[in-house]
Amino acid sequence: MRPELIAAMVVSNLDDGLRKKPWKGHPNPLAGHCYVASEAIFHLLGGREKGWKACTVRFHGANHWFLEHPEFGILDPTAGQYDEPVPYHEARGRGFLTSQPSRRASQVIDRVEQRPLESTFHSAKGH
Repeated sequence: MRPELIAAMVVSNLDDGLRKKPWKGHPNPLAGHCYVASEAIFHLLGGREKGWKACTVRFHGANHWFLEHPEFGILDPTAGQYDEPVPYHEARGRGFLTSQPSRRASQVIDRVEQRPLESTFHSAKGH
C-alpha cells in the first residue's frame, strides 16, 4: 500500500485520547500527534527494514517527528498543523523510544487494521 494512503489512514484514527500534555484538548486536530502518528506509520510500513527512518526537528519550541525514505522522501502526516513549512533540512535521524510499537502507536495500528478501507477514504476527504 502507498505510504501516503497509510498516513491518511493513521491520521483519520487520531483522537484527543492519544495526546499527551500540553496538547490535550488542543483545537488543531493534528497538534500533539506527530510522534504517535509517525511511529504507527513507521511500523505499518515495515520500519527500518523497508528503508524508513524516524526524524525530528526542533520547530515552534518542540520536537516535531516525521519519517524519511530514500525513495519516497519526507512523509509527515501532521505537517498540516503548521502555517509555515517545516525546516526538514535541519532534522536529525532518531529512533523511537521503543523498538516495538508503543502502547499509543499500537492503539492506532489496531484502529487502522480494524477499520474498513472505504470508510477511511471518506474520513480522510472530510465526507
